[in-house]
Amino acid sequence: MITNFVQDLADGRPLAIAGIALAMFLITAVVVHLAAKVLTRAMQVDGIPIPSSSILVNIVRGALWVIGISTILSACFKVDVNGIVAAVGVGGVALSLGMQDTIKNFIGGLQVTLMGIVRPGDHIIVDGVEGIVQDVTWRQTTVIDYEKNNIIIPNAVVNATTVQKVTPEFLVSTMLSFTNDGRDLDKMIPQMEALAKEAVEKVAPLEKDPWILLTQIGEYGTWAKLRFVLKDVEHAREARDAALRAVSPFTRNNAPDVLGALEEAE
Repeated sequence: MITNFVQDLADGRPLAIAGIALAMFLITAVVVHLAAKVLTRAMQVDGIPIPSSSILVNIVRGALWVIGISTILSACFKVDVNGIVAAVGVGGVALSLGMQDTIKNFIGGLQVTLMGIVRPGDHIIVDGVEGIVQDVTWRQTTVIDYEKNNIIIPNAVVNATTVQKVTPEFLVSTMLSFTNDGRDLDKMIPQMEALAKEAVEKVAPLEKDPWILLTQIGEYGTWAKLRFVLKDVEHAREARDAALRAVSPFTRNNAPDVLGALEEAE
């Protein structure tokens, strides 16, 4: 139907056909731009259950461009689009054998996005990486850690690995280790938490005070996690640095009773 309309309108004139093809191309570009803009805005509205990942926007863009170009080729230049699609399908099978990782990442990105496994803004721990999700693209999930480093995780890894979501998003976590020298952990840990709280409050406001969880005790040392929740993640790096400086004396052998010494001085 569109082909007959275009041919009748152009009346076989090459310049007219070229002009119509250009007009259809521009219309396609406008439709793609508007659709991407509307979808992006819709994903930013509270209550819309669509994650604001660029992979969805890019898929919509790609689909609309394919439809637009196919329509132009068929209507203006009488190209057999069905034959091209069939040829691409056959070639795609061979190509897919050499692009298995890319295809896995693409499918993984769709699953991660559409199923809401990971969304931009989530605080996640996956495959040893901890940070805030920035985006999910066709190939990778981008995470920024508390050192402000951008970490690229292949979507296939996110899809196949256990993903731990941490709530709230402004939780800061860091590892601690100290030697076993006979100290009373029940007495030492509250001291560490109090000193960490005092140090962090000088840098950034706290939503939840620091707490320490022991993760492993061995013959030569004890490992723990120091965690606290900030009201604003902007100063997470400085807050973590302040907390570690405050508790660093406890990582050495026969650490002094810091709080006790302060109380005696007062």
